[in-house]
Amino acid sequence: MRFRASQKMKAVLIQFLVLLLGCLFISVQANVSCPSGQFAFKNRCVLCHPTCAECEGHELFQCTACGSDEDGRERFLYQGHCRAHCPREFYHDRAQYTCLPCIANCEICVDGNICAKCREGYKVQSGLCLPVPCGVGQVQDPGSGECIDCETGCKTCSADDPEYCKSCTDGYFLYRHQCRHHCPQRSYEEPSRGVCLSCPESCLDCRSETLCLTCQTGHFLHNGACVNECPQDMFGDARGWRCQPCHASCLTCHGPGARDCDRCNGWNHPIYGTCPIIRCPEGQFFDSGTDDCRYCDVSCRTCSGPTVQHCETCATGYMLEQQEAVCVQHCPLGFYGNSSSLQCERCSTNCEACESGDQCLSCKSSSYQLFLFQGSCWSECPDGYFETEKGTCEPCDDICLTCDGSRTQCLECRDGLFLENSMCRDNCSVRTYAAEDGTCRRCGPHCDTCTDTSTCTRCTFLYLLLNGMCKASCPEGYFEDLDQGVCGQCHELCATCSGPLSDDCESCSTLAPKLYEGTCSEECPVGTYYQTTSMECQECHQTCALCIGPEPTQCTRCVKGLALDPNTMMCGVTGDSDCPPRTFLHANQFTCQACHHHFQSCEGPWPTDCQTCALPQYLNNRSCVTECPVGMYSAHEEADGVELGFCMPCDHVCATCSGASPKDCLSCSPGYLHPLSHLCVRHCPTGYYSTGYHYEKCHVSCEMCSGPGPDACIVCVPPQLELQGTRVCVERCPPRFYQSTQTCWQCHTSCKTCTDNTPQSCLTCDWGSILQEGVCYPRCEEGRYYSQNVCTASVCVF
Repeated sequence: MRFRASQKMKAVLIQFLVLLLGCLFISVQANVSCPSGQFAFKNRCVLCHPTCAECEGHELFQCTACGSDEDGRERFLYQGHCRAHCPREFYHDRAQYTCLPCIANCEICVDGNICAKCREGYKVQSGLCLPVPCGVGQVQDPGSGECIDCETGCKTCSADDPEYCKSCTDGYFLYRHQCRHHCPQRSYEEPSRGVCLSCPESCLDCRSETLCLTCQTGHFLHNGACVNECPQDMFGDARGWRCQPCHASCLTCHGPGARDCDRCNGWNHPIYGTCPIIRCPEGQFFDSGTDDCRYCDVSCRTCSGPTVQHCETCATGYMLEQQEAVCVQHCPLGFYGNSSSLQCERCSTNCEACESGDQCLSCKSSSYQLFLFQGSCWSECPDGYFETEKGTCEPCDDICLTCDGSRTQCLECRDGLFLENSMCRDNCSVRTYAAEDGTCRRCGPHCDTCTDTSTCTRCTFLYLLLNGMCKASCPEGYFEDLDQGVCGQCHELCATCSGPLSDDCESCSTLAPKLYEGTCSEECPVGTYYQTTSMECQECHQTCALCIGPEPTQCTRCVKGLALDPNTMMCGVTGDSDCPPRTFLHANQFTCQACHHHFQSCEGPWPTDCQTCALPQYLNNRSCVTECPVGMYSAHEEADGVELGFCMPCDHVCATCSGASPKDCLSCSPGYLHPLSHLCVRHCPTGYYSTGYHYEKCHVSCEMCSGPGPDACIVCVPPQLELQGTRVCVERCPPRFYQSTQTCWQCHTSCKTCTDNTPQSCLTCDWGSILQEGVCYPRCEEGRYYSQNVCTASVCVF
């Protein structure tokens, strides 16, 4: 019994000591201080998201400070995110790496004092956003907030499309939401309202609802109205579609002459179109008062009375003016002389002077202006022509279907062209689209390119495309893809996200409600537990395979090789087992404690206790670094499925290198020349010369050289020959040189060509010497020179 009691007391004592050591271990970690890029969580340091410089959790929306990320990209803090771009109404503060608000009513700014673009309804003035109304002929751009000009002539216009006029300035008239100097055909100007109104249905041209100027085919103009039939004493003239008076002898008629009667006064029937009267000789008329024939006026050939007003036909040299029934030598204004009928016939409607019924020369002057076009007078020029100040119609430019004011001020375009700012273009400009009516219409707000007003294809900077519309921010279920300028759809398991992948989740959908490292799942993965407050899976202690919390005393199952103490709920080593990766054995010889950040294995908790590092970290002097120092190169090898990184020394000849061999040099140590094929040497190889720190290739003719170019050779490349007295290599010896071995030696000065350097070895001589037995003798004695086959005395000039 005493032995059993002793054993029981011993077991209790061991359990107490283990519990005490665990408490000591926890108390040591209670005041843990984490390095930059990590945060303290349940007495241990956990990595921040890669975009965060500092954080309060490992997700990308739990940042507390920002800076440059692992790729060197600047990021700025906004609502817990470290973003590459600040949202609208905020600007980049590079001193603190935060997004700070712009001034009031500002949408885009560069700092907190000056605005570049205001909200809709405000206008930029001196860098501030003020609610200043736009002037006449302007509208506030919903995209920039600035006042932009409406289309020419517009007094007010649409904010979405400045070319869509609502009212016009003085001198312009509104027609189909365009402001024009003159109204088109089949419409008339209403000055009090500044609009173009449609003419009556049968009118081709008019000045008001009750004043037609020209009628459509099948209708006749009479007293400013278009009628189907003319009055009884008039006939319908189809040449100008107007009602003309019958001859005075006719009651009804089908033409203007005395022989065009259909009915006579007294309802007598005409004979061959002429109303019967008692026949008198030519130049006389029957006077019913005297029952006798009396003479007509001298201007009349035939007449119905004695005065000039009673002429029916005229004498030679006269024309019958039908309205007054007089014969005149010159037709009055508004009439022309018809040589066939010998009558003054009326010019076309609104014509002041003409040379025929359908060829007007000038138009009438009245309260409204008329325009001459192809011999007719119109209140408006037809399509394809514009009104000039001279009162004529001139053709539009070839690309214009209709125009106004000038030949290039287009209102409509030919097929295949599009109207924009009164110009016809092959393609519409940015922020406009080609509408079905052949015009360039403005895209929707904040849209750069579109197919119609409701379908945008690319948004302006910092706006994001979603379902054909431009959004300042993306709704839930979408993420901001600033590179593509769109709202990208989250993965189906994500409620909110930072990207399209399944591991880009920020919060989860009901399909998979548990979040861990950006991934949503139905259950937390092995080695994690679900924390209800943050609604995400948190990592267990490194020794736990399953746990109920982050502490080493909250394990429910241990990783392979460790044993669970049921009293302390801690996992520790037993027998010959080892601690798992990224942990080390505590001094209590049971507990496995976490290594420092990035360590794959270690022998203690400090930054200098590293044994191995996992990529992208490299082991150097018992620490993990992201880049090896000068004089070392990065190497890696696989161990237990993990890529480990090491910093290894370069060869002594290398200052920097990519490997351990002297052939792997990137730069050389002092005293060594720059590498050739990554090899550092103390002396130049054959065919190269030194520049001090580098060596360069010699000229192709040099086997050894002292510098660049063909004149720095020391030894020539065979079969090249060395030229005596120079550093030049040649293929053959030039004149005055002879070849001996691999060198061109200089001949004696008397020889032109030779076999050696003696005066007796000449082969040829200069033209002033003669060759005799291998020697070149001068042709002239001293003081003379050889010229034109004679020796001439030389004259020296001092």
